[in-house]
Amino acid sequence: MKIIVIGAGSVGAHIAYRLQEQGASVQLLEAGSRARGTSRSSFAWLSSFPQRAWDEEPGRAALRPTVHPRFHELVDELGGDWMHWNGTLAWGAPDERASLRELAETCLTRGVTLEILNADDVRSRIGGLEIADDDEFVYEAGSGWVDAPALVDRLLARFVELGGILREQTTVAEFIRTGDTVTGAVTASGEQIEADAVINAAGSWGSHIAALAGVALPVNLVPGLMVYTDPVDPALVPRSVMNSPTWLVRPHPTGGLAIHWRGSAMTATHGANGWSPERIVADVAKTIPALNGVGVADARIGIRPIPPGGPIVGALPWTPGLYHVLSHGGIGWGPIWADLVARELLDGESVAELTAMRPNRFYLQTPELGRFADDFEQAGLSRL
Repeated sequence: MKIIVIGAGSVGAHIAYRLQEQGASVQLLEAGSRARGTSRSSFAWLSSFPQRAWDEEPGRAALRPTVHPRFHELVDELGGDWMHWNGTLAWGAPDERASLRELAETCLTRGVTLEILNADDVRSRIGGLEIADDDEFVYEAGSGWVDAPALVDRLLARFVELGGILREQTTVAEFIRTGDTVTGAVTASGEQIEADAVINAAGSWGSHIAALAGVALPVNLVPGLMVYTDPVDPALVPRSVMNSPTWLVRPHPTGGLAIHWRGSAMTATHGANGWSPERIVADVAKTIPALNGVGVADARIGIRPIPPGGPIVGALPWTPGLYHVLSHGGIGWGPIWADLVARELLDGESVAELTAMRPNRFYLQTPELGRFADDFEQAGLSRL
């Protein structure tokens, strides 16, 4: 089976590798360079707290517990040092709907291994933090973070070793159609590439790719600020992920810390971005004193694609051959989407867990008359 995958970020790299590994002939087309978009500017955090406490539609709720085990399998499969199971320490109010303890207790009932700690526990076990005596903490030892660019490099190296074709600086300009069916892609240079299926894994550009086929897929684009500090003494800073009420912090491969400052409790959009990078580092230094006087090495904005109502996975009945995989959390969910795409495209299965994620959900609502200027004319009605 010949397949084109559009987008060489986390989602596209996982999908291309898995399809090639399972016997497809895949071309991966990337308009820029691999992992240079959101995948390069992501906090890339893997955690079950508080996520497993959320009320989600059944399909996603069933898939979420498989994320961490799949990453353990990938470490064995791919090798490399891109996965860091350093644990996560959370405190404050990560969810406005429930207290920290209530969220932790819900996670515990759902099989997540957690510890509820007090300030003295944290000082003795983790250290390097200025924290309040009355704060309550949740520690998840089985969580961690992903070096996403390193993982994408590893995936793509294996993909090419298996015979896959990676083409960077290659923009898709239009689709080849046979009747309604998408049967390939045309690049900006005019080259035509035929395929049995095309997969839109273009992340924040996913709506634009869909539009080339006359498909309207709504994807909210939410900018997220990442700040990277200069190197710090590893003996003076926690090595775990820190999930505070206003920021997330983790180690970075350069020896500094990666900071995602959200300015408010965790929400679907991760809160505000505000402030300059230097002021954000100074704010975090109130809790991690070793950051006092540490400079900013880099600051990046990741444009996070967040489809309304959750991920988009699947094809529309009237544009067969064009399969969409657009999701927030593309680092953590990348291997899951790859496995499910392989089951659907290569094995011909219809995966039940994806039912609520199909793109046709956006076409099931009829706009009310009067919403647009020409609604009356379209309906054959008079304004009188």
